[in-house]
Amino acid sequence: MGRPKKASSNRGPDAERMWRRFTSLFTSKDEWSKCWTADEIADYLIKHESRPPSREDSKAYRKRLTTDLQEIISKSRKHGDHFKWEGNNTISARSQESIVEIEQSVADWSARLSRLKKQPLTNLDEWNDILDAWGSMLVNTTLSDAIQIHPEIGLKWKKFDLKLELKRLAARKSGLRFPEFEPALTMMLVNAKRWSILDLLKRRLEWRRKNNDNPFPATYETSLEQWAEQLPDVDAASALAEKRSDLQHLHFVTIDPPDAKDFDDAVCLEEHENGRTLWVAIADVAHYVTKDSSLDATAQARATSVYLPHAVLPMLPFRLADDLCSLRANVPRLAMVIEMTLDDDNNVISSSAHEAVILVKENLAYEDTLEDVRWDGLFKLADAWQQDELRLNIKQGEQRPRIHGENELTIEVKWPNKATEMIETFMVKTNNIVGEMLGKAGAALPWRCHPMPDSTDVRDLNKQLEALEISIQLPEPRTKSKGQDDTDELAGLLGAWAGQDIDLSGLSSTEEKTEVDDYLSNVSAQDARDEMLDGLRLAQEQASALRSSLRRVVDQGLFQLMNRARYDAVNIGHFGLNLDAYAHFTSPIRRYPDLIVHRQLKAMLHQKDWVYDEDEMIALSEHCSQQGRMAQLLEWELVAMTLNCHLMNSENQQWNARVVGLKTPWIFLDLNDDGSMHGRMHLKQLSAKKNLFIDDFGLSLLEEGRDGQDESVLLELGQLFPCRIRGLDLWSGRLDLAPI
Repeated sequence: MGRPKKASSNRGPDAERMWRRFTSLFTSKDEWSKCWTADEIADYLIKHESRPPSREDSKAYRKRLTTDLQEIISKSRKHGDHFKWEGNNTISARSQESIVEIEQSVADWSARLSRLKKQPLTNLDEWNDILDAWGSMLVNTTLSDAIQIHPEIGLKWKKFDLKLELKRLAARKSGLRFPEFEPALTMMLVNAKRWSILDLLKRRLEWRRKNNDNPFPATYETSLEQWAEQLPDVDAASALAEKRSDLQHLHFVTIDPPDAKDFDDAVCLEEHENGRTLWVAIADVAHYVTKDSSLDATAQARATSVYLPHAVLPMLPFRLADDLCSLRANVPRLAMVIEMTLDDDNNVISSSAHEAVILVKENLAYEDTLEDVRWDGLFKLADAWQQDELRLNIKQGEQRPRIHGENELTIEVKWPNKATEMIETFMVKTNNIVGEMLGKAGAALPWRCHPMPDSTDVRDLNKQLEALEISIQLPEPRTKSKGQDDTDELAGLLGAWAGQDIDLSGLSSTEEKTEVDDYLSNVSAQDARDEMLDGLRLAQEQASALRSSLRRVVDQGLFQLMNRARYDAVNIGHFGLNLDAYAHFTSPIRRYPDLIVHRQLKAMLHQKDWVYDEDEMIALSEHCSQQGRMAQLLEWELVAMTLNCHLMNSENQQWNARVVGLKTPWIFLDLNDDGSMHGRMHLKQLSAKKNLFIDDFGLSLLEEGRDGQDESVLLELGQLFPCRIRGLDLWSGRLDLAPI
């Protein structure tokens, strides 16, 4: 729906002139109603016109005339003019009366649009049909009959395009200057209260569905919902008779956000005469969702739940997600439980898995646990594990807007606290233990993999820091994997450099090769991973001593250095968590990879064949990674749209924002300087006449000097910059800024 390009100077044959020439020869009513082909019109003109074919011979003249007529016929199919498209490459000549009516309607529409440009959106009787039209244009539905020039021609007559003129009206009334019309149409619909914030988010999702860019339906198939509703509640006695472990005596609790409904994990720290045991219980979704069932096919297609400001697009039906598989307090639930036996130094000395029946005693919010001494043991254990970890620690605030009703909007910035970090630590440990269990057993898994930073990106960041005279340099990432010695690593590096295998058999190695399990053979060596993580941690520590602008440059650089985590049938380890084996297991209600891991674990416990083979796992890992990326993009987009709705009604329209990115032609700014809200500013906003450019490292915005003078620095990465809102795109979440 972008703005049209300028018309070409070569406009082709004039339909109106041809109509006058052609119809001036008519002598009967039949000729007005007849459907004509290009050849028939050419023959008619040649027969009835008295003028000779100029200097051309008859054959050349007829060919040129037919070509012009074919072009007129082609254009009449899509654009209203003096000829009417009749189908099968034929046209008829419009009557003079019809043309007068059309021309009058164009004049009426032009006058109305000119009048509306000066009128506010107060008299809805005047605006209703246009507001409806703007909404239809946004979601690509058919315009009402009220929006047309004439019943015979629809929306276009010669150079007048009613649809385009209505879009231009929206652009003028909104005051926005985006290159596309969608932001203006959306702004007008929201300002006129024709669309609420809830309407806006729903219609954006619908638009994405129509454009095959949203694979997450808002509702479930009725048959699956009905099937799920008929599932019986858990019968603990029957479940125990099927040889499930009875763990109902344990004091399991769930600890989640206060608005959580799908409780898929519970924890219990048991102290007994032989020591301590940490139990982590995860909802047994695989008991209800059997492989290759209709429900499984739907869950697999979605692959993840999507959490949006106004709703959750669930992977599973409500009856399962919020009821049967939700570990609600004081009702028996089926669970897969990981038992971890601890020694006095908080090491896990043994672990095992159970199909069990549990009875959660309390559903707690994170805040409920912070000042409650009953959970001190859990906090101390988590703290001890965190102290022993060498992992990446780059955190930003999470902006969480929520829609209540149609238009009520609340916004919170969530930062990790002691309770969220505790549960995260226990879930990471559980995922790691399950990954090791199944990896050693030879199961195919959708490993959650996080690659080390790329060498090129590390070198670029080091050059950037050096240019800023920051004495922080990150080590070059190494490619050494487990089981390789230094000679193997050197051979791999030389081979990659030379583009061929290098024979280093003549070199001797003093290292004794370590045999590793197959599932660890492609995982980065521990010393290589530790070296990179140590370098990142040292960089963070050094950055904390810098002034705020430089510290943000380092933080942003480290954050952007990280590769995207993915699911993969080949295990390469998880760099960010510094783990050899990591498989998502703890959220099967909302993630399909976790459900896959549950099924493989059940197969191991029952000593049955694996549910999945390697070929299936390759396809499923790619699918789940793709769906996860799409879900994240949807979440980011709708959060940005919601924040823009908030900004539209905010009294604060000016910020002292942090410059967090410089990339031609944009300056990227963090409005609150907390990572929660971002906008962009075009270089032309600073000056349309000066020759501005960004340096090679993306550190400074410079103005080219005149008469041989040196460049002057206008803006630097990391500095604070006063700005204001220039354009709010409510349709896709963009935020354009300008200097104050």
